[in-house]
Amino acid sequence: MKVSVNTAIFVDRLNNGESQIDCLEDVSNLKDKIDNIQVRGEFFKENTKDDELEAIKALCKKNGWGLYYSVPEQFFIDGHVNNSLKDNVEMAKKHQLKHLKYFVGDVKDVDQKEIEDAAKLLEDANVDLTLENLSNETGHLSAVLEGLEAVKQYSNIGFTYDAGNWYWVCEKPEVAFKELKDKVTNYHLKDIKNKETVMLGEGTTDWEPMILGLDPQIPIFLEYGIDDNKIEQELDKVNAVIDMR
Repeated sequence: MKVSVNTAIFVDRLNNGESQIDCLEDVSNLKDKIDNIQVRGEFFKENTKDDELEAIKALCKKNGWGLYYSVPEQFFIDGHVNNSLKDNVEMAKKHQLKHLKYFVGDVKDVDQKEIEDAAKLLEDANVDLTLENLSNETGHLSAVLEGLEAVKQYSNIGFTYDAGNWYWVCEKPEVAFKELKDKVTNYHLKDIKNKETVMLGEGTTDWEPMILGLDPQIPIFLEYGIDDNKIEQELDKVNAVIDMR
């Protein structure tokens, strides 16, 4: 296994209006160092989204990359499963996407039948879902554990552990990792210093032991802004640790 890439690594370029497909084409020369790509819903334009997703799908197939999709919304919201799940599952079916990600959100007052129906919807579409800890009140360890407890019986709903978001809810990522390690199905890697993302090894996150402690089949996504001339070195840092497992 090699490290994977969330398109957040291109955040400055994306915020300046470049497309995700153009950014991803620029790392095709590093294709053998990358296992998967995760695109972000907030950086698509509605009038070009379908065409861009098809182009990204083709690029991933060409480069041997798996393709994941990040939805910038909470799964549990206002006492219900987010209504957008149906549309996003249809999008996943249309573009043959096998993986969606939402933030966990607040599971309080959500009917278990809604969760069961959501899991069935995913199963029928052959789409897996992961839920991620968010950097707000729903991202506290206790809230994340509550949300994951509600979905634990569904094998197609997993957990994306984000190593950086804990800092924004004043919790230690290493402590949360010990509690959540056995639930992790995807891992978002970033290093943090003074609540800012920095290059790996420049912050306070003890990320290497976490990588070594993960099941070798769990994809590890870089998810922080990286200058183009530093992308390869960041890939190499993580791949060196992955190779030690």
